[in-house]
Amino acid sequence: MSRNRLRAGLSHVLLVVLATTFAEAALAAEPQAAPPAPAAQDPALVARAKERKAEGDKAMDKLRPLDALAAYTEAYALNPEPALLYNMGRALEALDRLPEALEKLTAFRAQAPAELLAKVPGLNDRITNLEKRLSRLTVKVNVEGARILVRDVVAGMSPLDKPLALKAGPADVLVEAEGYFPYRTRVELPGGGAYVLDAQLQSKAKVGKLLVTAPKTGVNVLVDGKGAGQAPLETLVEPGTHKVAARHPDYLDYETSVIVTAGGERTVALVLQRPPPIYARWWFWTTIGVVVVGGAAGGAAYALTTEKDPGQGDIPPGQLSPAFFVTSPPLPF
Repeated sequence: MSRNRLRAGLSHVLLVVLATTFAEAALAAEPQAAPPAPAAQDPALVARAKERKAEGDKAMDKLRPLDALAAYTEAYALNPEPALLYNMGRALEALDRLPEALEKLTAFRAQAPAELLAKVPGLNDRITNLEKRLSRLTVKVNVEGARILVRDVVAGMSPLDKPLALKAGPADVLVEAEGYFPYRTRVELPGGGAYVLDAQLQSKAKVGKLLVTAPKTGVNVLVDGKGAGQAPLETLVEPGTHKVAARHPDYLDYETSVIVTAGGERTVALVLQRPPPIYARWWFWTTIGVVVVGGAAGGAAYALTTEKDPGQGDIPPGQLSPAFFVTSPPLPF
């Protein structure tokens, strides 16, 4: 009995396999539907794109890269041809917007067909040159959601998902967040390299700001006896009383005290005074007196210890009476 059931089961499986095979064969014999053709482009949009591209070319010839960029961008929106990526990259490079130029040229290299790339033999060298003129800035901030500005342009909010691609050279960086004192600094971005900035924001509930100004440059400032830099400057200090001192080789030392509150700002305007002239200083006249007295004593000693030959004179002997030596007044000094 069990053998009959086994035979029946095997027969059923065989029938299913054969049915499936015949079905697949039938489907293979039927003609397959062709993949859907790409949507046809609107001839009017293509024509307008060519017009704007031509206008962009004329603008570049006339050294108007900003107008050219606007034309190329509109043309690409109407008809996204890879060649327009190259045109936009060149216009951006002329505008000194190097990070954007590198992005467009790199996209062109990735998307353009081989025959189009062959028309731009210096593309790789151009991209390499751009990379050498750029730098990567990583900004680390201890507060989430802080706004980051580089060269007065908003670069993003913290935390940044990737380093910022920026033109190499000096750059002013500002990081600010609600309830915190702004963080400002100036960095030197290396060409072809990277820079990591650690921006630590200080809570206004814990510290205050001290600003120090001076009427001259080169004034060294000390806060609580520690060097803080040269005026003008600003520094964050704990709430309380702080001693501010100024040092300059051409001026008298200056010191003052100031109270700074949490979250507040205090400005100290340094007062610089020149020292009195040398002839107005007490030690100058003391020294002069010593020199005069010493000089007079030296002259007297010289006169007493030096013997001179007697003078011959021009008055014949016997013409001066004894009364001459008595009645003649003393010679005034």
